[in-house]
Amino acid sequence: MDQEKYQKLREQLIESTQWPSLYMFKFIIPNKDEKLDAVKAMFPKGTKFAFKTSKDIRFISITVKIKMKNADEVIDIYSQANKIEGLLAL
Repeated sequence: MDQEKYQKLREQLIESTQWPSLYMFKFIIPNKDEKLDAVKAMFPKGTKFAFKTSKDIRFISITVKIKMKNADEVIDIYSQANKIEGLLAL
């Protein structure tokens, strides 16, 4: 994501959400341990994840519901996710 998209997302989050708030992240990644570890590392220890593999087991869907303090925390997660090759943020 470029800075313009992050700014637009930030504005939408501020307008549509009362902070702090429970926020749901959803990612799809290739089914590789290093990709999964990289996603887990973006969140605090103890965070609960929901996983679902694709029928052919090539991809993993990851859902995370976590309390975020503000829109900037959400943007920070997406910024980190953007650095993981092959990750699709939904």
